Amino acid sequence: MKFSYEYRVSSQDIDLNGIASATSIMRYMQEAANLQHEEFGPTLDALRKSGKAFILSRVALDICKPLYAQDKITVTTWLNDARGFGYNRSTVIERNGEKIASMAAFWGAMDIEKRQPIKVDEIKLGFGTDEEKLETVSPMRFRTNGVELTELGGYKVVYGDCDENVHLNNTNYPRIFCGFIPNMLGKRVTNLSINYQKEARLGASFKVCSAESDGVLFFKTVLDDGNVGSEARIVLGDIE
Repeated sequence: MKFSYEYRVSSQDIDLNGIASATSIMRYMQEAANLQHEEFGPTLDALRKSGKAFILSRVALDICKPLYAQDKITVTTWLNDARGFGYNRSTVIERNGEKIASMAAFWGAMDIEKRQPIKVDEIKLGFGTDEEKLETVSPMRFRTNGVELTELGGYKVVYGDCDENVHLNNTNYPRIFCGFIPNMLGKRVTNLSINYQKEARLGASFKVCSAESDGVLFFKTVLDDGNVGSEARIVLGDIE
């Protein structure tokens, strides 16, 4: 079942280049998914009160063209399938009927208290799936193992980074990675893939490591306990 919602791009979501950032674009997409739950249930608040939450595992995002303040956009989102421990969701942003961005995402559900995954049949959705599968240029799966990464610096998770799950919100990762790119002037994210491996809780610190290979930027966060928190693959393009 597809669900659509119309937005006007907020001027508060615009970066130093005058376009919507990758973090902002992800937020419009994920808010549409949240609104589908608000419309048909279960709401995310009701899930949280029952001790459950959705956790993003992997995402692949193509940003075909930039978005500007006050642009009127339509965001359409749908679940491809829900089985086992995961949900595959597709989302598209259009402006005047033209595709601007596409995102494929794999979600899991978690028992908040036990910090353990739960099967999809433990959550009764008020809407069905649509088998149409979205294809993205950005890969859903990738590896940084073969790339020699250099430590760029550290980051501490603070109040403004976190959501109600009291961890670094998944949409903030692109903002943090792009913050370690030396110069984003005149540049925009065209392709983004993130593998979320271990959450970064409020107050946690991690190292940010990076490397470039054939025009692709790779990032990895390493938590204080030595575990990999996330991995990312980013491609930049010039703003026309």
